[in-house]
Amino acid sequence: MDVLKKLIEDAECNKLGCQKEIYKAGDFVRTAGEELNEIMILKSGELKIESVGRSGRVLEIDRIKAPKFIFPCITFSDKPVLDVDLIATTDVELITIEREEFFNYLWRNKESAISFFAYLGRQFSYLINRLSQVILSDLKEKIANYLVELSEKQNSLTIKLPHTREEIARRFGAARPSISRVLSELSEEELIEINRNIIKINDLETLRKIAGT
Repeated sequence: MDVLKKLIEDAECNKLGCQKEIYKAGDFVRTAGEELNEIMILKSGELKIESVGRSGRVLEIDRIKAPKFIFPCITFSDKPVLDVDLIATTDVELITIEREEFFNYLWRNKESAISFFAYLGRQFSYLINRLSQVILSDLKEKIANYLVELSEKQNSLTIKLPHTREEIARRFGAARPSISRVLSELSEEELIEINRNIIKINDLETLRKIAGT
């Protein structure tokens, strides 16, 4: 039986001394900097994961819908500290299990251990893909803003890039291929046309929306 489904059953949960927590929509369930010394399971409801950048901008990374383990890989790390905020988007019921108790549970139940580690593998792959999407989305916003600013500065919808792709990459702390990928995406969406270092903006308003300006 799937270990997650098994653990949210009241009988199994009681055996492990689970604690239940209830939150209302909008409540902070956990905040960045907190230690995760227990296994957390979202039994019902939905959470959003938010991160605050250096500029103070809040970035929504993902949403978690029940039933789900919440970052068990962090709980079992040597530094179990949360780097993001977890906020309830609906009414939420959370189950927590002490880390040592859960470890002993896996030790006693081979099938549950196999199911749990398979879950960890799937979650890790998902988070890597999701992080890549978020990074590219953030980069798309930065490049859109960069193009809008150049258009205003040069007072034209046909602009000349004053920087090479390498310089733009350094400017935004990204890899050159990522810059090219975002520019290509904007071109495929027919928002811009690219001819070497000359860019024609076809839809300035949409670029502004992407840039958040």
